[in-house]
Amino acid sequence: MSFALFSCANYDNSTTDDIAIEFPEEIISYDFPLGPANLMGQTPISVNTTATERINTTDPVIHYSSIILNSVQNTSENLKINLSDAEKTNNYITIKGYKYELQQFHFHRHSEHNVNGEYAAMEIHFVHKSETGAYAVLGVMVKNGQVNGSLQTLIDASPSSAGTNSLTTSIDLNSVLPADVSRYYTYSGSLTTPNVDMTPNEGPVTWVLFKNNITFTTSQLNNYAEKYEEENFRVIQPLNSRTVYENKK
Repeated sequence: MSFALFSCANYDNSTTDDIAIEFPEEIISYDFPLGPANLMGQTPISVNTTATERINTTDPVIHYSSIILNSVQNTSENLKINLSDAEKTNNYITIKGYKYELQQFHFHRHSEHNVNGEYAAMEIHFVHKSETGAYAVLGVMVKNGQVNGSLQTLIDASPSSAGTNSLTTSIDLNSVLPADVSRYYTYSGSLTTPNVDMTPNEGPVTWVLFKNNITFTTSQLNNYAEKYEEENFRVIQPLNSRTVYENKK
């Protein structure tokens, strides 16, 4: 598959016109498995909302359902939930018709991305992989607010020390997504591990960072911090020549 460069004019973010602009092909990592070719395109970034370019699309389409918490891992750095092979097949996203199966999701404290310099208390990454080995990640910001029962279930399921718990408890993945997943920022980036400094990580990765957040209480944050004392987030990386797109759908 060849990738045509996508370009569009800058739009005034204060306008409300519905401009039909598709998901930009230049940031779709479908035919490209992870590699070191994105030295100038690292993640996370600081999103400057005055410098985004606007798109208006229904992508990505999210196909999530309930999963069994049969692999809840304390990596010693963060909480990570792995999916079984069957659950990977049944939980996926599509971007321009390309399918990426959900492999796992994990937590960062505090958030890795920031928006106009503002960090969230946590950030959840839903990591997807295509049949060609390409990656797409959905990022969910978690801020202080109302209690979130699903997050509490995950925190309670976590081992107290490094290791993996296998439970029969189920959780609906949609309950740890924002109510509105149509508004987001998207760009081409990289993994944020293993290097948390300026040393490059593998890419390219199609990133979708939701504008709306989910919430949990300070008590829930403290519950998490009791098991994961060290904050795990990568330093902000240079944007370089990349474009950050903003979906207004």
